[in-house]
Amino acid sequence: MVKKILCLCFLVLSSLFVRSQKADTLIRSTGFFISPACSNLNNADDSVTTSPRFGLSAGYRFVNKFKYGFFIESGLNYTWIGAKYPKTTQTVLAFGRNRTFSIDKVANQMFLSIPFLAGYKTQSGKVRFQASLGFSFDLMFSNYAMEKISGDYPYGIDGKSKIGDVFTIGGGFSGIVKAGISIPATKRLSIDILPSLRYHFISFNQGSSDLIQSATTDFQKWSAGIDIGLMWTLDNNKPETFEEKRVVKPQDYTFQYNPDEPQIATKKNVKPWGYKNYLYLEIAGTGLVYSINYERNVFEKGIVSLNARAGYGFTARSYAFPMGMNVLLGRGTKKFEAGVYATFENYLLNEFNINITPAMAFRWISREHFFLRLSVMSHIVIGTGEIVPGVGLSMGGGF
Repeated sequence: MVKKILCLCFLVLSSLFVRSQKADTLIRSTGFFISPACSNLNNADDSVTTSPRFGLSAGYRFVNKFKYGFFIESGLNYTWIGAKYPKTTQTVLAFGRNRTFSIDKVANQMFLSIPFLAGYKTQSGKVRFQASLGFSFDLMFSNYAMEKISGDYPYGIDGKSKIGDVFTIGGGFSGIVKAGISIPATKRLSIDILPSLRYHFISFNQGSSDLIQSATTDFQKWSAGIDIGLMWTLDNNKPETFEEKRVVKPQDYTFQYNPDEPQIATKKNVKPWGYKNYLYLEIAGTGLVYSINYERNVFEKGIVSLNARAGYGFTARSYAFPMGMNVLLGRGTKKFEAGVYATFENYLLNEFNINITPAMAFRWISREHFFLRLSVMSHIVIGTGEIVPGVGLSMGGGF
């Protein structure tokens, strides 16, 4: 019975997709969003209950719209969830007298997520209703807590301290619900305002080779916010082709006709192609851990173009500001890239430092505004003179 229901759902979705393709009405959209939120997390093993704290989600969206307003959505999201523990006060006997101090503790977790959503959006009107439902695969890369100690602390110096791992790996799944409005600003650009709820309902314990046995629901995490995004509608452009045409020399029928005269084959003059602006998320790379970057084409001649770039990345207690220039070589969607960047950061040495980073990369830019880059580089640490090899993965959009 379950197989029959799944097959029926697949056939319905397939028919919608095929009909929309035949009618050439499939509309793709791409864009970015940011979502300030209220968040919380609880562990079943904790004896205390946490209270909500500020959280944040941001990322890249890609939407495929079918007939009658239905659509599916995916992308790449970053989510930060925080929670506050109750303030505790302790009194201990140390060095001949009672000493009283307080501890404030805040927990933090960070994820990279790949969402899969299905939804509906009204097709007309100055303000359009939109709702979607789905799930996401979450990859946790940071799990730590910050403690602030104040008062007569006998075991060291008062202040903040970190507990846990800034870099740790864990997986899981979240359910996502979004419903709100979409406002067309121009013929192609729309502004989405979508109240959203993300609830992390299952996690996988680290260190276990059995996926089923490692699954747990002891960690309850949620984030409730408002997704504010810009979406750009894309064309159904045909795939890029580089054709050759044959130029036949005109015949002078008055004096001579020679059917065996050779024909000259020449290549079509293809204009170099690309976007003026790029906005993308880079994992590792010049931002060291991850960074949001903006890139602008400032010069173009023939197959050569020059781009300027700047970005911002941060982790729990560090930051990175990568900026620099790169040169692109190529005419079509595939380009070779070489560049030099300077990164102002406090991550590698736990203090302010400047890295000089030469890099080479291959980038692919689709006609649907999607952007992907794979890069290799060397970080030259000015503070110590060390050379640290690195790689980077960038995903985003061009416009």
